[in-house]
Amino acid sequence: MIYRKMHLTVIKGIGKTYEKKLIDAGINSLEELAIADLNELAEKTGISINKLKKWKAEAKRKAKYKKAEIAEDMAKITTIEIDGNRARVKIKEVIHENIPVYKGNFEELKDSIEKEEMAVFLDKKASLWFNGEWYENLPYKMKIKKEVVKKKSFLEILKEWWKK
Repeated sequence: MIYRKMHLTVIKGIGKTYEKKLIDAGINSLEELAIADLNELAEKTGISINKLKKWKAEAKRKAKYKKAEIAEDMAKITTIEIDGNRARVKIKEVIHENIPVYKGNFEELKDSIEKEEMAVFLDKKASLWFNGEWYENLPYKMKIKKEVVKKKSFLEILKEWWKK
């Protein structure tokens, strides 16, 4: 089934003037209006929140939905920083902290991992469990804890040399 975006003017109260304001604010279809942030939209357009609420409710009733698909390649929009058994996962600009990291036999761990909302499985490459799906071959970095080596002063070196 093919879904076509419906024009905003099918909503009662939206004529050409309001449609132009909405389009200028980045709302080009009923589907976009149905999921829009009303406070932000009111600020951008100057249209009252109450009017936008009515339009949004009608847009939700009229919009045709299909299951969301991730349109972007996760490997390009995701970064994973692993620190021991925890990870910091960044998807687009959203940062998820303290994500569990699993290592070992995938088949044995799979059920446990999939009980998590988000988790990282680390083998040769990183795999991410997120939104009920596996994303594989994602780039990752290991956080390395550097030990600070105190540099010896000239006097300390001289004392050591003198003891020899």
